[in-house]
Parts: sequence; structure tokens; C-alpha cells
Amino acid sequence: MNRQPAPITDFLTGYAASGTSRLHMPGHKGVAPDGFPGFLAAAFPFDLTEIKGADELYQPEGIIAESEENTAAFYHAGYSCYSAGGSTLSILGMVTAAVRKCGREIIAVRNAHLSFVNACVHCDAEIHWLIPEYDRETGLCLPVTADEVGGYMDRYPGTRIVYLTSPDYYGVQADVAAIARTVHQRGGILLCDNAHGAHLIAFDGAHPMEAGADLCCDSPHKTLPVLTGGSILHCGQAMAEILPKAELKQLMTLYGSTSPSYLIMASLEQAVLWMQREGKAAFVQLAERMEKLSGQLRQEGVILLERVTDCTKLTLDAFRCGYTSDEMAEELRRFRMEPEFSGGGKVVLMFSPQTDEETFERVLQFGRSLSKRSSIGYPAFALSPERVLPLREAAFAPSIGVETALAEGRIAAENRIACPPGIPVVTAGEKIGPLEKKLLLDSGIFQINVIK
Repeated sequence: MNRQPAPITDFLTGYAASGTSRLHMPGHKGVAPDGFPGFLAAAFPFDLTEIKGADELYQPEGIIAESEENTAAFYHAGYSCYSAGGSTLSILGMVTAAVRKCGREIIAVRNAHLSFVNACVHCDAEIHWLIPEYDRETGLCLPVTADEVGGYMDRYPGTRIVYLTSPDYYGVQADVAAIARTVHQRGGILLCDNAHGAHLIAFDGAHPMEAGADLCCDSPHKTLPVLTGGSILHCGQAMAEILPKAELKQLMTLYGSTSPSYLIMASLEQAVLWMQREGKAAFVQLAERMEKLSGQLRQEGVILLERVTDCTKLTLDAFRCGYTSDEMAEELRRFRMEPEFSGGGKVVLMFSPQTDEETFERVLQFGRSLSKRSSIGYPAFALSPERVLPLREAAFAPSIGVETALAEGRIAAENRIACPPGIPVVTAGEKIGPLEKKLLLDSGIFQINVIK
């Protein structure tokens, strides 16, 4: 089999073997001092900065450009940009680019990550929040629909940017293709936070780049074999006609380090090559294995979140099993398993093709051992935030920390998110009402910054 080109990896390994005196950063010079752990010592020879031949992340013309081009072709993108600063950097970059091209108003589904709200603070963007329908049975909001998005675009006819998070933290996907068609019919662009979905390229039409998104961020470090902090920002082919790659790269310099990790970038490159070779088939096999495990757990009486369509997620409905999320997490730890997240009546478990069979068996043993209890009901939820000050103005206004129990009627000076339903309870400039106060307290948020 012909070896796949790996320009970043080849440069790092070649330089490490060259015997060149490193009269440049980093300070370790490729050698770990005595007493350093072996895993760090092994990485030091390949940890480089932007020296001659190593290219530049934000003005790529060599090995990084070549690697990004291979990634873009694999993801059916107009172009792709690596990020060593996680999807936080990718989201900051894509929101800034969208605002520059399409104006300050954004329709956003309310389950957006904190980095999106922070990006809007930086850009002085105005958010029109779309709050999806709440499902009392599961304690989560339903995935947003194309009709809901279309209705909001009709309600705010001057708004050309729509921001969507899919899959969400619990593994639930929206119909990105239908939403993209609706947005494009109204002359808008669709931004998709696909941080939990880099692997969706293994399934035809499931990845936002195939479904019609204009800008999309992936966090391969969440689901692919990539070092923490590895992200990719994709630009669709049509969008690339109005947003050149050099312009998006320049906007990313507003937020990203000028000393990106080459180890992270090499892991991004290797993960894409692995996906091209065998990763797609591995995720199809994982989907089959997860379907089997889910069925076995249901037979044991374990209640799962039914809407999960992402094969890397298994969301345990702790409340409906009669447990608090912390109690269920401790039950998992008895079997030497650590969950991704526990809170608000849910426990999220994340899997990948690298998950061994022993772990699948442990999850099944956990399910068989779980004592049956009476269900715990989910609370009512009817968030309707009242904006008093513009987001950016409130975020930079003089503020003071107060006890959440005493914050009713005050104006938030920060953005606070609760899980579930995984949406911002308040963002800067919104008034804290009785419902917001209760949700904050129920989520363990006992202090909050408010406008002085």
C-alpha cells in the first residue's frame, strides 16, 4: 500500500533526526532534563516552533497548507484551517468572519457553547435567541427544526446569520441539511458548531460540510485520536468564494497564539489520514457495537436518552432510573469507569473505536448491577430572558459578585450555562428573574457577577 503524504509529521520526524543545533525556541531544545517523566521526554524532540521549513499556521504556504488541503478534500470543504486552540478558537474565528461579511445580527439556538457568546461579545453582535421546545419527560430541549429557524428568519428579516450546535452534548443531532436549505432560501448563511461531530464524515451526508453548512468547526480531539486542543475550521465551497482562506486565517490571529503546538497539528494530520485508511469503517463498526450495548442495557432496565443519534454517546437518564446524576456517576466509578459528564439528571458516556471490549463489558456489568428505583421527575422549564443592556456593554461594565440567592432583579454581567438543558441560563445584559435564579441554584451556581 502506498504511503499517504504526511507533511507535518514528516518534517517533525526529519528535524528530530537531523542533529541540528536548536538555537531557537522552545527552551527544552528537544531534550528533557533528568527527572522529567518519560512521556514528556518522548515528545520534546518533536515539539517545534515556526522555524524555516515548518511553515506558519496563519500564513501557510508549505507543509501546513499541504496538510490542510488534504483535510479539506476529505471533508468536502472549500478549505480547512487547523486550530491548536480548540474549537474555542475556531468558533471565535468563524463568528468574527460571519459578522464581517453579513452584519451584526445572529439568530442562534440557545444551547450554544460559551465560546459563541464570548465571540459575540468581541464582535459586538446582537443575538436573537431561538429557544427550542422543552421536553418535560427527558428534561432536555428538543432539537431545533427547519420550520423554527425559518420562522425566526421571517421574524428578523434583516438577519442573515444562523448559528446551530449539532450534535449537542448529549448526542442529539438536528436536521442540518433541512436547516441549511431553509437558511439559504432566505439568503442567509449557516454556521454549525460540530465540535462533537468530526467523526460524522464516516456516515454519508451526516457531516455539516456535506449537509450544506457554510462554516463549521470540528473538535477531532473529542472523538478522533487527536491530542487535546486539536480543532478544524471548515469553510464551504460556496462560502469560500466570498471569504478567502487568507482572510479567515487573519481573523483567527485576533484570538490564537502565534506559537501553535506542532504536536497537536501533527495529531490532526494523522487522524485525518487514519480516517481515510480505516477510520470510517471503524466508526461504522462502533455504531453497530453501540446499538448492541444500548439494547442490552435497556433489557436490564437501564433508561437511556432515546433521541441520541451520535454513535460516540451513550446518555444515561439518571432521574428516570431513580438516581441523581452524581449517584449514578459514583455507581460507574465502582466499576472503574469515569463518565464524560454528570449533572441535571443525566450522565454522558463517550466512546470511540479506541474503546476496548473490556470497557463495553464493564458498562454492561454496571447496568446489570443497578438497583431499580422509582423515577425522579424533571422540573418545569420556561426560559424567557429579558435583555436590558447590549451584550458587549454589559460584559465590560463595572460588576460585582453577589450570592445567586440575592441576585433576582439584577442584571447579569457574565454568561452562565447550566446542564441540562445545556443552554445559557443568563447572558451578560439579561435580567435575572425568579426562574433564572432557580435554574442557577439548581445547577450549583451560587455566585454570579452582576452590573454594579
